[in-house]
Amino acid sequence: MNHTIGRHRRLYGLFHDTGTEKYRHDMVLDVTHGRTENSADLSNLEADELISHLEKLIQKPHGPTRSGVDYKGQQQRRRILSLCYNIGWVKWSEAAQKHQVDFDRLNGWMLKYGYLHKSLNDYSYKELQRLIVQFENMATSILTSQPQQL
Repeated sequence: MNHTIGRHRRLYGLFHDTGTEKYRHDMVLDVTHGRTENSADLSNLEADELISHLEKLIQKPHGPTRSGVDYKGQQQRRRILSLCYNIGWVKWSEAAQKHQVDFDRLNGWMLKYGYLHKSLNDYSYKELQRLIVQFENMATSILTSQPQQL
């Protein structure tokens, strides 16, 4: 074998994960430019190239969702929504039979006080990092100024 056992295991794991096991000989032949179709004969560089290609096949797309919202910032947006529950910016939803974030109030705050003055879904991944700090500071000031209820 011309490459490490770790690379070989990773390669076959990716063949399995991508469902390309039955095409592995053709893929190896393509990566080696016709030199061999046996994956054991791959050099480290060729194995890395094939691994990189297979990893790209299984990665989830980053970019806008169908609604136009960036996937990458979803976890950060959820942090802001979680803070809305903590500070009481919620409304009762009869349809869902539970409290949900008061988006009118949230977007009103975003447009008036958010550092870029745009709605939550319009912030990019990098912009959300600064917005979260701003929102956490605001939430902390609200929570510390409210009298404690027992």
